[in-house]
Amino acid sequence: MLQYQLVLLAKIARWLDSRARRTGRSAFEGDDMARVQDVAVGLEINAAAPHNGRPPAVASLPDQRQGWLLVLGLAVVLCILFGTTLNTLGLFTLPITTALHCSNEQAAHLATAFIFSMTLAMPVAGWLLDRIAPRPVMTAGAVMAAVGYLLAAESPDIDRLTLAMALSGAGVGASTYVPAITLATRWIAPSRQGLAFGLLLAGAALGAVIFPVLLTQGIAAFGWRSAMQAIAGLILLACVPLLLWLARMPEAGSAAHHAPADPLPGQDIGQALRTPGYWWWIAMQMLLTLSSLGVFIALVPCLVSAGYSAQQAAACYAAVGAATLVGNFLFGALSNRWGARNILLVGTTLGTAGILCLLAASDPVMGLAAVVFFCLTWGTSFNLVNQLAPLLLVEAMGPRSFGSLLGIGNLIAGLGSAFSPQGVGHLVDTTHSYSLPLLLCAALAAAALLPIALQHRRS
Repeated sequence: MLQYQLVLLAKIARWLDSRARRTGRSAFEGDDMARVQDVAVGLEINAAAPHNGRPPAVASLPDQRQGWLLVLGLAVVLCILFGTTLNTLGLFTLPITTALHCSNEQAAHLATAFIFSMTLAMPVAGWLLDRIAPRPVMTAGAVMAAVGYLLAAESPDIDRLTLAMALSGAGVGASTYVPAITLATRWIAPSRQGLAFGLLLAGAALGAVIFPVLLTQGIAAFGWRSAMQAIAGLILLACVPLLLWLARMPEAGSAAHHAPADPLPGQDIGQALRTPGYWWWIAMQMLLTLSSLGVFIALVPCLVSAGYSAQQAAACYAAVGAATLVGNFLFGALSNRWGARNILLVGTTLGTAGILCLLAASDPVMGLAAVVFFCLTWGTSFNLVNQLAPLLLVEAMGPRSFGSLLGIGNLIAGLGSAFSPQGVGHLVDTTHSYSLPLLLCAALAAAALLPIALQHRRS
């Protein structure tokens, strides 16, 4: 009887589709109709498959209220962890070069070490989350991030400071992006995961609005070492308790008679690594991350060299964060209608134009307008790759090995792009100008348009 009902539901869904094509309209639109068809096919296959005398297992979604509470809590964690660390690394460049008497390239080693270790930690976190509970992984990562900043605040030279920042970066990698995105895919219904990813990244963007100005004032008033100690204290007092409370996987669905769950659809790790589309996805990530990190870490010293004050440069940092917050929701909503690939193409084009406008920041007539245009265009679009790349990945490869594939992709792309701040610092020391580094960052973003265009859904 149950098999008959499932087949009937599949036929009803297909009848609705055929009726919609005849009338030219339907109660289901776009992606909604595609999801109904996918569910119908899955139900029909489940009904037709043998179950060894057991009723077929019926999958159920986790409690969505708990899922959205987890997403909001993780957004706060990303706000603090990203907002006080990755999003403010550029603020420490000038005071550290002054205090430790080092070059721009040596100071850029801090960002390189942080991003490099953060990137290495991401696939490890993804691999662990496929096997053990997320609470110990993410909580330990947050503690490592705080300890790294405490050690950095006491470092007497640039070498030990670099090692401390590498420790902190590993902690941030283990407790933020990959684990948070993975948990969202496990808790939130597939049709709402784009919104969940947007909320998570909006938390990180909000941190980029709040903390640059606060830390700039704190560094000016108390020094960069005290600012790092304050960052460590905030992580320990806010992020660690939140992760201890929220970081958990949903309980396994109670299938009838406790039948074993069918494996998730999609490609396993070996199949994905042999697929050209996965490597195009990684190339897309690497090119965009190379470009965005080079601009983001160098933004404050670039504006200061163009004649702006440290406070004005920090205000530009905050404006970029505010624009990112708007872009996460605006482009996230548009991606539901026109697709993640198309929106990422548009956003990357806008971001490239914004980088080119930053070249005119020192112009006495057009400089301010150029900076405002940069904040609006680049700010709203540079973080889209982090929001839309997971959607493109799950569309192309399926959810079976999503955590591991996301971690591997971030590892390969991140290792290549981690040296972007150091490369920018070297070019600035060599040419005594930010023009060539900005042109190269714009070229990298433009080159990413090809692998973006080659992204396709899994058939």
